Amino acid sequence: MYTAILNLNGTINRGMLNSYMPALKYIEKKNKVKGLLLVINSGGGDANSTEILYNQLSKISEKKPVYALIEGVGASGAYWLACSAEKIFAMRTSIVGSIGVISMSPDFSEFLENIGIKMRINKIGKYKDMNSPFRNMTDEENKIYTGIMNDIYLAFREEVKKRRNFTDEKMDDIATGLVFSAEQAKENGLIDGIGNIDNVLDQLKEKTLADPVKNLTPKRPFLSRVMSMSMEAFTNIIDNIR
Repeated sequence: MYTAILNLNGTINRGMLNSYMPALKYIEKKNKVKGLLLVINSGGGDANSTEILYNQLSKISEKKPVYALIEGVGASGAYWLACSAEKIFAMRTSIVGSIGVISMSPDFSEFLENIGIKMRINKIGKYKDMNSPFRNMTDEENKIYTGIMNDIYLAFREEVKKRRNFTDEKMDDIATGLVFSAEQAKENGLIDGIGNIDNVLDQLKEKTLADPVKNLTPKRPFLSRVMSMSMEAFTNIIDNIR
């Protein structure tokens, strides 16, 4: 019997989803795993991957204690994931929140026009190139695209409201895309307490009655680890030159 730890770092995307789902399903099904501490340091990512991970974490939370600790950043989709936990904690220097949805894409149309290049676009379907970087969106298209984003935002907002027992008025105040310090997040009810991994883990172990701890964080792909080590070595060389 043991308490599991999962470190969730970086952008939430399809790669993270594929990497973490086997571990999350194992934690859900194995009786010897008595609880989970999710350690978060992420600014969010794509909404679909976030929702799938959130749903799986919620399944675990229905069966056994899940605590979340925001060690660095727990923003946007990462905060959505934290809301699957029974209790959310953050370190004093953590950044929390950013409840909102954003989509950014470049618009090269004016630049291309200035250098005399015109894009030839063949399409079937009035809106097929709605988010093309080679032309401006029309007002109608902006309205359509904003409507899509609003539906995603409402899904995010509704889960935060439900899990944190917020009123609609409270959500109007905090679901603005703003980030909060740990103290501000606690005052606003976004987290339950301020602490570090040792004291949060101690609290969780008191609940699980399983003192041994096992880190089940999936290893990053080999190429990703090599590139990370190479970048670290390069940074050290630059620092030594300075």
